[in-house]
Amino acid sequence: MTTVGDAALETRENIPLQKGRKNAGLCSCSEDYLSGFKFINIAFGSLTVIITAALLVQIYYGDYQVTPHGSVATDSLECSKIGTSILKKGGNSIDATIASALCLSVVTPHLTSLDGDAQMLIYNHRTRLTPDVIDFNNGNPDAEHLLPRLVLGLAFVHQQYGSLPWKELVQPAADLARQGFLIPKMLVQAIKEAKAEDLYRRLEPGQLLQLEALGNTLQQIANIPEKDLYTFVNPNNQPVFSQALRYTFNGFDIYVPGTPSTGPALLSNIRQLESFNFTESDTLNTEYVYRLAEVTQNLYDDLNMTTKFHEGTSTNVAVMDLDDNYVSFTTGLYTFFGAGEITTSGYTLDVRPRPTRCTRLPIIITDANAICGRRLVLGANDMSLATQLIMALLVANHNVSIAVEAARFHILNNGSVGIEGSHTPLFSEDVLKYLETLTARPILEPEPYMSSNVVEKVKDDLNSHSDSRGGGIASRF
Repeated sequence: MTTVGDAALETRENIPLQKGRKNAGLCSCSEDYLSGFKFINIAFGSLTVIITAALLVQIYYGDYQVTPHGSVATDSLECSKIGTSILKKGGNSIDATIASALCLSVVTPHLTSLDGDAQMLIYNHRTRLTPDVIDFNNGNPDAEHLLPRLVLGLAFVHQQYGSLPWKELVQPAADLARQGFLIPKMLVQAIKEAKAEDLYRRLEPGQLLQLEALGNTLQQIANIPEKDLYTFVNPNNQPVFSQALRYTFNGFDIYVPGTPSTGPALLSNIRQLESFNFTESDTLNTEYVYRLAEVTQNLYDDLNMTTKFHEGTSTNVAVMDLDDNYVSFTTGLYTFFGAGEITTSGYTLDVRPRPTRCTRLPIIITDANAICGRRLVLGANDMSLATQLIMALLVANHNVSIAVEAARFHILNNGSVGIEGSHTPLFSEDVLKYLETLTARPILEPEPYMSSNVVEKVKDDLNSHSDSRGGGIASRF
C-alpha cells in the first residue's frame, strides 16, 4: 500500500525495493549530488548551463523513487507486517519489536508464549555506542496472576525506549488471536514431534485457528493503562541491563550478550576460526565445512557446553528503522510447548525451574571501518548456528538469503553432529564423508528446524530475509 504523504511503499522480501534517495539519512553516501552541486556553482553565471545541468540531473536520477524506511523479519508474514505497520505509524524499532513479539506468541505457540524468556540487543548506528543487552530471564513465578514474563519484559522495554502507546502495540496480536490465522506447517510438525496433540484439536496446515482465550488475555493486557502497567515491574522481576561484548573479525564488529549467555563462547569460536585465515575462495572447498564443524565440536567439548546450556526453542525478530535504531530479539521456551500446559488465559507455561540457561543469541554486526558499510541484525538458536551464519556472511560474503538458507550442521547434546535432512540445499556427499570423521554418520534431525531471520543495510539500501525453516516472510516499506 502506498502512502502519498510520505511516499512509503510496503513490500515483502520477495518483492525488491527500488533504490532511491533519502533526504536526511546518516548514510547518504553518494557523492553524485555533491558533484552536481559543485558543477552548478561553477556554472552559476550561465543560465543556459544551469538549465542544461538540471535536465541532466533529472535524466540521471529519474523520477523520485521510494527509499526503504525500515524492515522487520520474523517467522510469520503476519508478524512481520504488524511490525512494519508500527513503523509506518511513526513507531521505532522497539515498538515494532514489541508488536511482532506478541504476534509470535500467538502464531508460534510451539516456540514462544507470553511466559517465554528472551534477550534483546538495542543499538543506534548514529551514536555508535555499544548496544544495550536486556535479559528477560527474570520474571513472575506466578505468571497467571501477574504479568507473564515476556509481557513483563516488553513492558519494561516499552517504558525505557518505546514511543507509541502500549495499547497500539498489543492490539494487533489480540485481534489476530481472536480473528484467527492460518495454521503454519511448522506448528503441526512441532505438535507431532512433541506428542502434544492433547493441547490442541487435530490441526492441519492452512486451517484457520482462533485462540479466543489468548485474544481476550491480550486485550486485557492492551487495556492496562501505562502508569499501572509499569508498576508490575519491580527490582525483583525486572529484566537485567548489561552492555554487549564486541569482537572485531574480518573488518566487522560483532556484538553479542556477555555472561551468562553463550555470547562469550561464540566469540571464542570465531577467534579460533580466525587463525585459519579463511578466504572467500576457501569456503568453496569441501574441507571448509569440516573445519567449521571440527573447531565448533571441540569448543563444545572443551567448555562443556551441552551441560552448561540447554538448547530450547527459538524464534527471533530483526528490525531496522528509519533512524538507524537496530533491534535483535530472540525468544523461546525450554522445549516445544514449554511445560505442555495451557493456562486458562490461553498461553503455554514454560518449564520451571530451569536448571540451565538456553543457548539462543541475538546478534548485531557492523562494518568496523565504514559507517555506511554493511550492517546486519540477526538471531540464532545456538552458538553452532551463529558461527555458520557469521562465517557465511563475513568470510564467504554471501548475501543474506544464501547465508540463511544454506545447509547446516548442529552439535547435539551427546556431542555428535546432526544435519537437517529435510531442508534444501543439502550437504554434498563429499562434505558428509568429512563430517563422518568427527562422529558416526551424522544424525538426520527431524523438522521443524530452528530459524534465523536477518535484516541488512548497506549505505541506505535495505535487504531482509526470513528463514524458510520458520515459514516467515520479511516485510519492508
